[in-house]
This record gives sequence, structure tokens and C-alpha cells, in this order.
Amino acid sequence: MKSAFASFFFIIIFLSVSLALAETPTGTEKKSCPKCEKIFTDNSVYCPEDGGKLELIPKVDTSVQSQRNAMEGPHSTQEEPQDEKSMMIQKYIESANLLRENSGDYKGALELYQKAEELNPDSAALHWYMAGTYWKLNNHRKALEHLEKCRSYQLPGSDQINKVDDFIGKVLVFLEVEDRKKIEIKRIGDRKPQMEAALKKNREKWEEMVLVPASDFTMGSTHEDFIQEEMPQHTVFLDAYYIDKYEVTNAQYWKFMEYITRTGDHSKCDPAEPINKSHIPGNPFKGYDYKYYNYPDYPVTRIDWFDAYAYASWAGKRLPTEAEWEKAARGTDGRRFPWGNVWEIKNCNIGPKGILTVGSYEQGNSVYGCSDMTGSVSEWCNDWYSPTYYHESPRKNPKGPSTKTGKRIIKGGSLFAVNVYKMRCAVRMFGEPNERNKSLGFRCAKDVEAPSE
Repeated sequence: MKSAFASFFFIIIFLSVSLALAETPTGTEKKSCPKCEKIFTDNSVYCPEDGGKLELIPKVDTSVQSQRNAMEGPHSTQEEPQDEKSMMIQKYIESANLLRENSGDYKGALELYQKAEELNPDSAALHWYMAGTYWKLNNHRKALEHLEKCRSYQLPGSDQINKVDDFIGKVLVFLEVEDRKKIEIKRIGDRKPQMEAALKKNREKWEEMVLVPASDFTMGSTHEDFIQEEMPQHTVFLDAYYIDKYEVTNAQYWKFMEYITRTGDHSKCDPAEPINKSHIPGNPFKGYDYKYYNYPDYPVTRIDWFDAYAYASWAGKRLPTEAEWEKAARGTDGRRFPWGNVWEIKNCNIGPKGILTVGSYEQGNSVYGCSDMTGSVSEWCNDWYSPTYYHESPRKNPKGPSTKTGKRIIKGGSLFAVNVYKMRCAVRMFGEPNERNKSLGFRCAKDVEAPSE
């Protein structure tokens, strides 16, 4: 009886596998742009970004195919297997997929995946399937193990690696803090080739600073705006200073994280920062936002005030004061927005799906050439926050309240702002020094050195 049942089961599986193989579509050819180096998997012939002709990338075991269980991920695009071993691996995988998708038999599917893994432990698609199966079985640690293996075969900056990182983010929510920290630190090393290449190409541009000359400027708002904490509007004199043209990028901040994790040197950090603080950005409730930090040219986000202070000090700079930030944004004539007094949505990066590359909207630059002072992300300043500070602010070089208030100044409306009045140069916001969110980043400032006698 057992022998007959086994034969019947094998026939059913074989027929199912044959049908599945017949229905499996071929992988999509991948192409890359030789100019911007972006990867495309559609039928495009020319890059939509810069018009360069796309070049075909040889097939590898890392493309993406929709799976029938509504879970997309890396999948093999190898030629049809020719040898007996490859045929057996394919049968194990397809049979396991059928068990999982048609009957929800995840344990049975896992046994077949494991047999395939014994024959070929280097398949990105197989590790993706196994991760999804362990996820369904609530074995999050094993799911993460296979996702990490799958990730190791993906191309930096590709859609595939982003899909894997999305899945990793879901899994890490269910793991202990220490497990999350291990992955966060590992990811710093994983991104080294990508980030160093971006820095080699763009570091000089990203680290450009503009000179803001010494002069008076108009700070704050009038009674017409009905914002009490921005009043009274007053004249402030600032000595000359430098400020970053761009917000600090993921690649620049990665270099700082790499240094901190390698050396453990916190000597330049704020003395009040928490003991053993990690400067790795992320959501304190969900851990690291993996996919976002795969983009070297995006402004770093989810960093708190202590992170921003530490980076600026490490880079030989400092955080701008509230007054310095506002003058760099609006110039000396009291304009409402960096480009003038009339709101122009085309001049800034706004909207949750906007382009996040720093400096993408040059037409919205301030009179001093600073980019993304409105839109993109909001930015930490050095000052403590007080709603009544403008009533007591000194006329020359104000640096905020002299006593701690528990909250630090944040300037500049982000791309997530829902009201135009939040996008004004004069807007004042605040946050606790350990606050992190997706709309918050920073740029640095620097004193002008006095000429030597």
C-alpha cells in the first residue's frame, strides 16, 4: 500500500512540475546605462534619465520574476538545465512551490527546498523561496539567514537588492535589538564598494560650501503670518560663515559610520549624548530602513541631533545656528522662499514620491546657491528651542537660548509637508535631541578663519 501511494504521489508531482515548467516565463533581459549606470529590466532602448543607449547585461542568477503567491523577489534566469543534477534541483524547487502555493504545506515545501540546497547552495532564487517559507513558519532567524545569503548575490542599486532589503526590514521587526544591531553593522561593510565609488565620483561636489558674507538680514515673520513663535520680525547681524551647499548624503554619512564602528572613537561627539550610542540611522521602533540607504546620493535621514552634531564635528565643521540657516535660505531681503516671495512647487522636491537626490532643483536654490532649503528634508540646527526667544535674541550672532530647553531647533519644510506655510524660510520647528524620523536630515556650517597677521 505504501509503495503504491508513493508511486501515485510521484506521478502527481511529476505531472505538476512538467506543467509548471511549461508555464514558466523566461526572464527579462537586463540593460544598463553606460552614463548613469542605472539598471533597467523593461523594453527601453534609451535611458529615460540622460538619453544614453542601454547596453545588454549578460544573464545572471539574480533577476526578478513575479511569484504566484504574490511575493516578488530574485529569481534565476539560467538557460534550461541540461544535466541530470540541474533537472533534479529544478524539480525540487517547482514541487516545493506547488506544495506551498496550492496546499499551504510549508513544512513539506521546506524539505524539498532543503534537498535542492544540498545540490546547489548558491542559488539566489532558492534562498529567496526558503526565506519566504521560514517566514510563513514564523522562524524569523532562519528567514533572515537565507535573505542575507540571497542578498549577497544581488547587484548594488538594483531592484532585486531593494526587494530583499524590504523583506529584511519586515523580518527584523520580530528579532531582538542585538540581532538588528549585528545586521546594521554588517550592512556598513556590505555597502563599502558602492559608497566608496559614489564618494570618489561626487565627494568634491557634495562637500562644497558657500560663503555667506557678513551683513544684516531680516529674520522671523510679521503679524500677517499669525505665527507667534516667529515674531517679532527683527534685524540680525551675522559675521561671515560657510554653509554646505547640499544636505549631507547617505554616502557621506556612511563614511562617518564606517569610522565610528571601526575605531569606536566618540571623542568629537556631544558630551551629553547617551552612553554607548550608535550613530546608525533608523527608526527606533523598527530598526534600520534598509532600502533607503542603498542610494548614496539621497540625503541621510532618521538621524537625531546627536548624530548630526557628531558627524559635523568629525568632518571638521559644526551645525549651523538657527539664524545662520535662515539667512542662507532667504538672503537679506526677508523673502518667504529661497527663490522669492511667490510659491512655486516646481522649484523644490516636495511630495512623498519626489526625487530625493540632493541638488535636483537648482532653480530653487537660495541667493547664496544653497540647494534644498525648502523641500527634500528638514534640517537640525545647533540652537535650543524657545517659542519666545525672538523677544530676547541679541542683535548680533544669536546662538539660541543659553540654558537647555529639552528641544533643538529644526528648520526648512520637508517633502512631506502638507501646507505651504510650513515651507517658508522663517518657519520654526523643534524636536527632542534623540528624535528621528524620515523627514529629518541636516547640513553643516563652518566659521570663516580670521586672516593671520
